[in-house]
Amino acid sequence: MKYIRLFTLFIIVSSFTSCKKKNVPEPEPGLIETVYVGCDDSKLYAINAVTGLKRWTFATSGSIFSSPSVNNGLVYVGSSDQKLYAVNATTGVKKWEFATDGSISSSPFVVNGVVYIGSIDQKLYALDAATGEKKWEFMADGKVDSSPMVVNGVVYFGSEGKKVYALDAVTGAKNWEFAMSGVSAGTLSSPTFANGVVYACDFKGTIFAIDAATGSKKWEFKAGATIDSSPTVANGVVYITSFDFKLYALDAVMGTKKWEFVVGITGMSSPTVSDGIVYVGSIFGRMYAVDAVTGLKKWQFITDDHNTPAMYSSLTAAEGKIYAGTGEKKLYSLDAVTGASNWVFQTEGVISSSPCVITASGKVYHSGVSGAQE
Repeated sequence: MKYIRLFTLFIIVSSFTSCKKKNVPEPEPGLIETVYVGCDDSKLYAINAVTGLKRWTFATSGSIFSSPSVNNGLVYVGSSDQKLYAVNATTGVKKWEFATDGSISSSPFVVNGVVYIGSIDQKLYALDAATGEKKWEFMADGKVDSSPMVVNGVVYFGSEGKKVYALDAVTGAKNWEFAMSGVSAGTLSSPTFANGVVYACDFKGTIFAIDAATGSKKWEFKAGATIDSSPTVANGVVYITSFDFKLYALDAVMGTKKWEFVVGITGMSSPTVSDGIVYVGSIFGRMYAVDAVTGLKKWQFITDDHNTPAMYSSLTAAEGKIYAGTGEKKLYSLDAVTGASNWVFQTEGVISSSPCVITASGKVYHSGVSGAQE
């Protein structure tokens, strides 16, 4: 995902973000109770979501910072070996791979039989989800670490070249571009769409609300430090974290601050909202549950090795459970209401990728807003 920047700042962030945010695939029969997550040990892990036991691993030739996406029985994930992989979600067997000209930390977005992915070769790619055949590519003006999202036939993504783009999802033609101002105004953050507005952040700590139809700015809000995480929008509120140690809640229409909550250094961990609770991690091994309306803390969970920079990935909420990967090479499953630990899975590498979850009901969840992921 955005691991390299995380280390350069304090160091980093799928769907996605990571897993990819707000992708709504069809339920996948047979893919029951499984968590998929990538690691910097080059492996994609499939873990039983109930027991915490490993189902299978798939090895790439580079570290995985991209968050996986699942659609139609395949898991899609990018790697720093410059390739996007499609892997059978049940067996872990590779179906196809696609080589780009740069490392991939962007998380794939799959919709209507097409997978969209960015690369540091400055390109956004549209590929046939079944075969991996390229449909089109678009050259941006900077590295594309930002993860794309597709809404109403339009692909939205950002670049390190200080711009947010809107492209026709079928042809790749540019609808508009929005220029962020400033010397360091590029973005690793992935845009979010809600009610005809695109929300995007830049390195300088500014969040922009952009008209999705025209690309014109509606408002902007300046946080106290760099923003590398991605915004999440739920019930008319925008949630975002910053390197000023804060989680912000902003009015989605006006951009005014509703509340702020101090969480420590948050790095690339983007907020996840589910059932009126905002879940977020901080770098030094804390996970918080915060009331989405009041900003009051519900619970806090401290990881085993909390003195290690530990929270690079975003949390994923899925039917009463929270899943989170850490820099201490562990994947946690927590009770969403109490914060109690269900199980801990030990990986062989740091987890910067955000988990993707398939539940017993056949729903696919990514980090972000749970109601938009089902």
